[in-house]
Amino acid sequence: MKKINFAHLVARGLNALAYVAPSLAGRIAFTLFCSPSKKTPKKEELNFLATADLTYETLDGRKYGVWHWGFKGPTALLVHGWESHSGRWRKMVPILLNAGYQVIAVDAPAHGRSDGSRFTMIEYAGIIRFLLQKYTPVDLVIGHSVGATSVAWALGTSGQAIRPKKVILMAPFTSLRYTLTKSVKSIGISDKLLSEAVKHIESFFKVAYDDIDITHRSHLLSDIDTLIIHDRTDKVTAYTESELLHAAWPGSTLLLTEGFGHGLTAPEVYQTLEDFIVMQESVKAL
Repeated sequence: MKKINFAHLVARGLNALAYVAPSLAGRIAFTLFCSPSKKTPKKEELNFLATADLTYETLDGRKYGVWHWGFKGPTALLVHGWESHSGRWRKMVPILLNAGYQVIAVDAPAHGRSDGSRFTMIEYAGIIRFLLQKYTPVDLVIGHSVGATSVAWALGTSGQAIRPKKVILMAPFTSLRYTLTKSVKSIGISDKLLSEAVKHIESFFKVAYDDIDITHRSHLLSDIDTLIIHDRTDKVTAYTESELLHAAWPGSTLLLTEGFGHGLTAPEVYQTLEDFIVMQESVKAL
């Protein structure tokens, strides 16, 4: 007999509710989509985070944890992904410090030391824009997964004055439609329920669902030296998403790796990122 997990049971219940109380079902689905589980840092990540200066920034009534290493040199901003935290950068920060950067990492909404139980890409982009403005000029921004997508959204919805010189986007997806469709298919959410959830998304963001797509704004960012890196074996986000973004982002460099998965934490990847950071020449293929 096929095993049914909790997520599938919830989906079945909401699918049924969508026929009796569609708006309520859509609102519940939207809330669940935006509710990450907080990941407890590993011992080595806690030790790494203990080397940083932790401060808090408040934006729109929400408190965000901001970690800071080094206090001189150009600024690099690090932006983690879904159900992660700033501890994921423990191998990246030493590379940046050795290259002469001071480093800032932010915990996403409802992640790490940041407040709340709700995560949305739009709110994540808001704190990214806030930090880009506060620490202007930021020389380099690195984002992973939904963090990478949020970085691209933040840059595409802000002015040139706070844009960094370089951006590295690791395993991004291009649109909310892509990631939601992939998620709902995996747990069996019906088209009707998704349609109701989308109404709440549009109401919350005050933007059309299909406009939440970073390829619509990437043509505005051709002045940024941009590396997009994605692994062909990524099981979380298809590498074709990065191909779409590269095609829409003039002057960007696309590097497709093999065998490093969604996390892209292999030493070979970090070496490539270091090459891109410290040199103007094109990065080497893996």
